[in-house]
Amino acid sequence: MLWLVVLLGVLMGVVGFGAIYQALATSRDRRRFPPPGKLVEVNGNNWHYQIMGKGHPTVIVDSGSGGSHLDWQLVQPEVAKFTRIFSYDRAGYGWSDFSSEPRTAEQAVNELRQLLKEAEIEPPYVLVGMSFSGLFTRLFAYQYPEEVAGMVLVDVTHEKMYEETPTEWVELNQRLEKLLIYVLPIIGRMGLFRLLVTFDYLPFAAGLFQKFPPSIQPLAKAIYSQTQFGKTFAEESAAVSVNMKQVEQARKIKPFPEIPLFVLSSGKPDFGITQEVLEKLQELHADLANESPQGVHIIADKSGHVIQLDDPELVIDVIRQVVEKVHCHSFP
Repeated sequence: MLWLVVLLGVLMGVVGFGAIYQALATSRDRRRFPPPGKLVEVNGNNWHYQIMGKGHPTVIVDSGSGGSHLDWQLVQPEVAKFTRIFSYDRAGYGWSDFSSEPRTAEQAVNELRQLLKEAEIEPPYVLVGMSFSGLFTRLFAYQYPEEVAGMVLVDVTHEKMYEETPTEWVELNQRLEKLLIYVLPIIGRMGLFRLLVTFDYLPFAAGLFQKFPPSIQPLAKAIYSQTQFGKTFAEESAAVSVNMKQVEQARKIKPFPEIPLFVLSSGKPDFGITQEVLEKLQELHADLANESPQGVHIIADKSGHVIQLDDPELVIDVIRQVVEKVHCHSFP
């Protein structure tokens, strides 16, 4: 029994050391990387956002699960040359505070609208949603169509994704979600997730940091290594099915606005996506483009899932086209 006591003591020491290391490293990162944008208080929490450019309509960009405003660093400065563009960190990511509110699509829409009000960004907006946040972007349009002038969807999650894709891939994704929900917060507090980030071996997106410009990679790794990241990512993962149902219900009872709409699909499989799954997701994206009479579906042949980093010129170009269409409609 002595060996068991010794083993437990060693494990407790490792866990304790890891937790102390994680706390100190997170504090160091906060000092090393101050917020590049502005902080504003909404309902007792600090939210971080960054505005570039001038003009109307304002382009609002939102990132996928786990992402931050850094995901748009190759896009935002270029869009700022022809209109105003607003990026932000959702609650619990980047420099925005963790929120105890459920990470549902409805909550995300409400929080974004409050943030835009505090930042004095008036509608109508051109909404740009990527991956998981595409559910939020579309729900925004269903609920507040008068505030949305145009939309770009970047390889977004579809509410029918788990129904239409191969069973093996769905089961793998759902097992990964459960792993992230229960394990990620724990290894995040222990500093183990920080090690995975350091070596760019995320269980859900290996090789992600290589897509960032070299100058941004240390900052991006620091953001992903925060303790609150693990908690937030876990809660968003737990809300995937709820968010899909919220959007599916809204789609049944509310028409999509007749606005300029571009839907981009990745053309290359990455992050564990097979060619079969990729083609099925492309079909689902084509379905989304059909929601608006002005909808256009484009396959980004040069890009994997993170199109705004793999092929930023394409994203910039379609945003420009949407803004120009909005101008033509508003000012004939």
